Formats: sequence, structure tokens, C-alpha cells
Amino acid sequence: MPLPPALAKRPPADPVRISGFPLVATTPALGACFGAFLRRVVPSHTAYAMARGICDDIAVALRAELYPEGLGPNAGSDHLIAGAVGKRTSVAPITEVDVLYLLPPKLTAQKAGDALKIVWAVLKNRFDGVTIAETGVLVPRGALWVKVLPCREYNGAYLIPGKPALTRATDWSITNPVAEAATLRLSDSLYGGRPRLLMTALKAWRAHAEVPVASFALELLAQEFYSGSPRPYELERALVDFWAWARIRTPCALKPPGGQTAIDIGPAWHGKAKAAYWRATLADHHLKAGKVSDAAAEWRQVLGDKFPLP
Repeated sequence: MPLPPALAKRPPADPVRISGFPLVATTPALGACFGAFLRRVVPSHTAYAMARGICDDIAVALRAELYPEGLGPNAGSDHLIAGAVGKRTSVAPITEVDVLYLLPPKLTAQKAGDALKIVWAVLKNRFDGVTIAETGVLVPRGALWVKVLPCREYNGAYLIPGKPALTRATDWSITNPVAEAATLRLSDSLYGGRPRLLMTALKAWRAHAEVPVASFALELLAQEFYSGSPRPYELERALVDFWAWARIRTPCALKPPGGQTAIDIGPAWHGKAKAAYWRATLADHHLKAGKVSDAAAEWRQVLGDKFPLP
């Protein structure tokens, strides 16, 4: 069956709230620098809408071939925008969009590799540069890559191609993007939108410093970090405390909300986290001495050129 209408319907605007920061970094305050930084790295509503819209013709091409008789008048959709774009945890500029595409029952492959080949065979004749990756079919769309993940229904969740693991006998992995989004919204509501801001800053740090840890792993760690916090941290303090906490918490295996396949998070990124922690500590020392520019320069070394100097 196609995805239920309530699930497939594009969600209403779920903005990343950049609250508590001055609009422009014109005053010698570190909070103004963080405000300008966040407004540069958080994608706009328009950017998210364009990222979603660029997947439409891919879904149309797959539907024409795999559902030749249509989805039916009472059916929902056959695809769902998932991943960072679906949860609005991307960093600007958006470079990749994950799309779950539900295969019709008659083409439900037993092996994930066969499901990938089905999707690839359809898309390669309609788009240039289509390739198969380990867990999805990559379709170049201008400056973006659309990653199509063929999926199957499974106990209220979905099976998608997954990387081989000792704890999994098949090459399918269970995911529940609706549960992931709902859990994130709950965390945001409890802590004034700060968890999502922490994720954004961590992803910007990951990209700038080439940190060897998955973006999704940082999302899971950030939510667990806040679940044990009795108060909504200021962003700069949350980053410092997160780097200290995460080095103690990992290595570990965390299960995503609604999923059954744990994500293994190793210690390979600890060195980068330790370096960021000490730079942020030095920035705090400069700030206490009244050297706002020096403090901002340290944060710029950690988070990248999008972090402004006052």
C-alpha cells in the first residue's frame, strides 16, 4: 500500500527558532556573533521548499514506471522526504535530500541490493549521472544530490537498505522517520528550540573540521545530552559541555526513535572534540577578560568562516 496520507503529507512550517540572539552582530557581544552565525547556517524556508520540490519529478518518474495504474483515488503518497531535510536539521547550503520510495507489493525485493537495482534501472533512463551507493540511488539535481532509498513497510516503520552489520543478518535496516521527527519536536518544545540549534552548530563544526562522525550520530547524541539536562543551555555553553560529555558517553550504540537497528558511534572523533573543547575554553577566558574579538576568533576557528568577528 502507498504511504498513508497523514504520513506522506508535507509537514507545515516547522522553523528552526533562532531565539535569544540579536539580529545583527554590530555590538561587541558574543551572542550577536552566534546570532549571525546561526542565520547563516540555518537553511531558510525557501531553501527547504526548493529541496523538497526538486524531488517531485523523481517521484513522478518512479511512479509512472512502478505504478502504471496509478496509486488509486484513496491512496496516499508513494514517497516521503526524510533525513535532515525532512526533520529540518540541515546546514546551509543544503547538498543532499533523502527520499524514501515505497515499492509496490509485486516488486517488493527480498534483498536490498535488488531493490536498489529496480530504482536505478528506472531513473538511469530519465536522469543523467544516476549511480548506486551502498544504501541508496544517487540522482544529481543541479547543486543537490537526491538520495532515493527504496523501502518496504514493516510493523508501522520502514525497511530501507542498510550497511552490513554483525547484529543484522539481512541488508535491510529499520527506520521510522515520523518517530524521529516527533521526538525532535518534543525535545525542542521542552528546551526552547535549543536542541535543534545545537545540532546545527555541531554539524557546521563537523563539516569545517572534517570530524569523523556521522551527522545522524550527532543528532542522536545531542538529543540524549539534552534529555539529561535540567535546563536549556545557552548555545556556547551547550557546545562546551556537549564536547566534554560526548567523549565520556562514546563509544556506544544508540537506537534511533522507532528503530531497531542501533547506530554504532566510535571514538575516532574524540581528538577533534577535545581540540574544540579547549578552543572554546580559551574563548571563554578571553571573554571574561573583556576581549570579545579574541573570543570570537577562537569560535571562528572551531565553527568556520560563517562565524563572524565583531
